[in-house]
Amino acid sequence: MAPRRPGGRGSDIGRPRDPDMDQAILRSTIQLLSEVGYVRVSVAEVARRAGVSKPAIYRRWSQKSQLVVEAMVTQLRPGMEHDSGSAADDLVALIEGLIDVLTHTPLGRVLPGLVAEMAADPMLATSYRDLIIKPNLEYWRAAVERGIARGEFSADTDVDFVLNTLAGPLYFCLLITGEPIAAGYARSAVDLIHARYGTAPS
Repeated sequence: MAPRRPGGRGSDIGRPRDPDMDQAILRSTIQLLSEVGYVRVSVAEVARRAGVSKPAIYRRWSQKSQLVVEAMVTQLRPGMEHDSGSAADDLVALIEGLIDVLTHTPLGRVLPGLVAEMAADPMLATSYRDLIIKPNLEYWRAAVERGIARGEFSADTDVDFVLNTLAGPLYFCLLITGEPIAAGYARSAVDLIHARYGTAPS
């Protein structure tokens, strides 16, 4: 019995999965995403590039969308786990890390198509939120909460509002306007939050 993949819905029954095969499939998926975008990705082409059969993929991920989400997880940068001593600086670093992911990895290029699929596939939406959005937001939340605990931000700081204010414009640019993210956005956004909730000059 192999454990169910966090992003997939393939069968748990059968021989233990081969990690090398898993990685070959995920690498091929990312490569294909980079070349053709989400809509034109096919399981058949992923299988050909990875040197595996289509059933081998479907045993792990029952839908293309689930495979794509897990492949994109491999492209995310590790969250910032250390405390620099400044919540504002930590938030700037986290925002810049997200901007890098959205502009220099396949995630940003395929996200518009994936969002459209989420509207019709609740399981895909849940996987995307659980595997990509929530784990990364925890680093952002922790940075704000450290700032509150140290007195950098006021005790009445609305943490959810802060997170939405910092990250929301990035996705608005990517998904709605198509405009490039302004240079210096990270620091300007954190300065705006500091102006509202900060307890000392930034």
